[in-house]
Amino acid sequence: MVNKTKIVVTGVGPLSSIGIGKEESWKNILDKKTNLKLEENYIDGEVWESFYVHRIKQLDMSKFCLDQNLLEEMKAWKKGYEVIDLNYFLSTIKLALDDSKLVYNEKDKIGLVLAHENAGVHQFLMEMFNEAFDILNKKEIRKLEFFKKIFNVGAKKANDLQTFMFLFHVAKIFNIHNFSLFINNACASGLYALEVAADIIKSKKCKAVIVAAVDHPDIYKYLWFKQLGLYSSDGKIKPFCSDSNGFSFGEGGAAMVLEDSTFALDRNAKIYAEYLGGDFCLEGWKVVFPAIAENYYSNLLKNALKKSNLRTSDIDLINPHGVGHRVLDRYEAKAITEVFGLHPVKPLITAFKPYFGHVLGGSAFLETAILLIAFAKQIVPPTLNCENIDQKMKIDLLKQKKDLVLNYALKTCSAFAGFDAAVIFKKFEKK
Repeated sequence: MVNKTKIVVTGVGPLSSIGIGKEESWKNILDKKTNLKLEENYIDGEVWESFYVHRIKQLDMSKFCLDQNLLEEMKAWKKGYEVIDLNYFLSTIKLALDDSKLVYNEKDKIGLVLAHENAGVHQFLMEMFNEAFDILNKKEIRKLEFFKKIFNVGAKKANDLQTFMFLFHVAKIFNIHNFSLFINNACASGLYALEVAADIIKSKKCKAVIVAAVDHPDIYKYLWFKQLGLYSSDGKIKPFCSDSNGFSFGEGGAAMVLEDSTFALDRNAKIYAEYLGGDFCLEGWKVVFPAIAENYYSNLLKNALKKSNLRTSDIDLINPHGVGHRVLDRYEAKAITEVFGLHPVKPLITAFKPYFGHVLGGSAFLETAILLIAFAKQIVPPTLNCENIDQKMKIDLLKQKKDLVLNYALKTCSAFAGFDAAVIFKKFEKK
């Protein structure tokens, strides 16, 4: 029996270096603004490393009007230890809920799905390195004594990094008591979370699901990508270009409210688009590089179209992963051209990472949030830094913003460890 439940997006909450919320984010995208800065990391006054990164200017949690008693309770549990990633989850979800105007109580069937690559880990590592150095620097210490001291300092913080604790804290703040899940599929995490949320609604477990995917990459992740030769030396992400030299990090992410269309219409909700679903696969070849000789990605795009009963000519816009690394971009371009043809006039192609960097576990979801705002505005933003498109890749990128009737859009992602995803959105029509 065919499930006729329609899944719609009624709220978005983007958070990045270019904006807090949809209005500021969209304005800065149309103004082609970025907040790319050279960040210096110091250890006792000595420069450890310098690298370009898209950082959020300032995030004042007091402006989100969250329950202060619950926040204080959470802070007491954490013994005053504040996790940046948790703040990103809380702020994006509050933005999305405010945007959707979804009002619910404990009895309503509202679900929660969170996604991240390594929530809180980088911040924890820096804290523990500092603590360990201070302990070792004070006096000679036996190994057993050192282990006892460092355990007392870090055990509680380490246990709180378990992903179920992020779910616990977020759900408690927002009074969510139904189906919940935490997902980690590298930088495709948000798209996998989107599909899971849709399945939760279709199975009638929940009427609506709040989804959030965020990340806060730091120096430890940078050092790894630098060793792999994937990090941009000038910080500029140049997707599908002959002069691309890698990507740079951004931080933040996004949240969305997904609902059964009947539930959304009954409360007269604003609808950004209908989520038609997509296709997902695991290449299982290399952690860092995709299975270039295989057809996993192109087959994924074909399957996403087939499942949505669409032809290639139906798609108006593709928002690709577009990381700005030539090997990864060639792999993605190859899949696009195999499905849509060489230098396709339709669909248009535009990539968003140059605006706010690669947000890792939150990247695909943040880009999806911007895509949905484009749906609402019927305006497609251009790709930045694409002056020298590599003609060998046989695709073209949008270089100037364009008013466009968007009926169908495709969002793709080819993540580390071979987690591929392609999802499709449709302009929602009331019947």
